[in-house]
Amino acid sequence: MAVENVDFELGILTKQPRWSLSPNHNNVEISFGLLSLLPNPQFFSSSFASSTSHPFSFLNAIQSLSFTLGFSVKCCCCFCRTHPNIAGNKSSMNLLSRLVGLGSPRAAENISAAAQGPDDDIPEPGQQFAQFGAGCFWGVELAFQRAVGVTKTEVGYSQGLLHNPSYEDVCTGTTHHSEVVRVQYDPNQCSYESLLGLFWARHDPTALNRQGNDVGTQYRSGIYFYTPEQEKAATVSLEQQQKKLNRKIVTEILPAKKFYRAEEYHQQYLEKGGRFGSKQSASKGCNDPIRCYG
Repeated sequence: MAVENVDFELGILTKQPRWSLSPNHNNVEISFGLLSLLPNPQFFSSSFASSTSHPFSFLNAIQSLSFTLGFSVKCCCCFCRTHPNIAGNKSSMNLLSRLVGLGSPRAAENISAAAQGPDDDIPEPGQQFAQFGAGCFWGVELAFQRAVGVTKTEVGYSQGLLHNPSYEDVCTGTTHHSEVVRVQYDPNQCSYESLLGLFWARHDPTALNRQGNDVGTQYRSGIYFYTPEQEKAATVSLEQQQKKLNRKIVTEILPAKKFYRAEEYHQQYLEKGGRFGSKQSASKGCNDPIRCYG
């Protein structure tokens, strides 16, 4: 489609599969975060010029720019669908104020070295950490809870720009955090390679910034390593996995950064009953199908 006019606002883009397009496809409504993050304006222009006539292709182009531009892509998970105000204009304004320091000389401190620094927690004696992003963290956590040798799981946010983000912040799509699961495991009972195998099996690593109906950079595929050994194993594993697939894997492999534990109601969400109050087993070795939202 030929994009003639782009309307900017602090709101949210749209939730898949509804498109914020005018009937003649000449107007596209997009909400931006921090334009100051844009390192290459020409990249922005060329990406719009290459957009196709299909809305989904256009959304993919937008999502590919979301890190540098800070697009606000509305969270599509069931929680946000049942809480429509969780990422509204007011929260977007508040978040923008926190990011750029509007209204408070101290607000800019929310973007800090701590937000980008290494994970400052340590595993229990004899245990190790692993960290993965593979879409909505509810189902991913339950899969790892069931793995033999995994002694603890926590869901949270990492790899982003904002210090101590909330779920509401992350849902705006402007903080660049990923929904992650931090896994504590006993290396005498399970190997890191076995956790990587579970990671690949749990999601589609060729899907860019989405898993199923969940769309946004917070749902990107990522392996976040704690040691050089983990980095090497992750790289080798990705290369092996790529040979099995026809499409290119988009999984990022990066050092683990500061982990912000998600709100308590997110922890072991599906084991506790999820949205519908129907508990799912976290027993070791359980192979029951995982209902991603409860």
